[in-house]
Amino acid sequence: MRHILLALLLATPALADPAAPVLGPGVAQLQPGVFCALQAMDSRPAPGTRSGWVHVPEGEIDFHWPDRQIVPAAIGLAFGVKARLHPDHFVSSGEMRVYPPGSTSPEVWDSTLSPFGDSIAFFRFDHDHELIPGLWRFEAWDGETRLYAVEFQVVPAATLPDLVQACGAVS
Repeated sequence: MRHILLALLLATPALADPAAPVLGPGVAQLQPGVFCALQAMDSRPAPGTRSGWVHVPEGEIDFHWPDRQIVPAAIGLAFGVKARLHPDHFVSSGEMRVYPPGSTSPEVWDSTLSPFGDSIAFFRFDHDHELIPGLWRFEAWDGETRLYAVEFQVVPAATLPDLVQACGAVS
């Protein structure tokens, strides 16, 4: 019996549901989601990230699974947040922060948020070393003001094979 209780206690944090998104001042719309991201993308420098760059999509990103915050860890899948500000807000020098599981230091890059269209911040699994199960947190900041926080629970690919297969992703 002790072994069963211990197993349940150890498994609970890994299976914890992500918290509901938190919206700060100025945010009119926010949508988390998951999408297939197997297409080529441009990139731009982002010295505050481990890779030193971030992906820049060539067109608009549509979430294949909108409002989903549980993500299988598979190459070619991406997860993130679309946000739009209220008409009287515009952030030209915002900052995105992504906290991978177990990290106290975020990956950071600059971002623009506006009321005129969706801004998107996402993480795409490109390499095996990025497939880290656990709780990931996305935050958008305008100076000292947090605009939003969204958590994603990344799980082993075998947990959600239908999503992985729908994209043709390999893990």
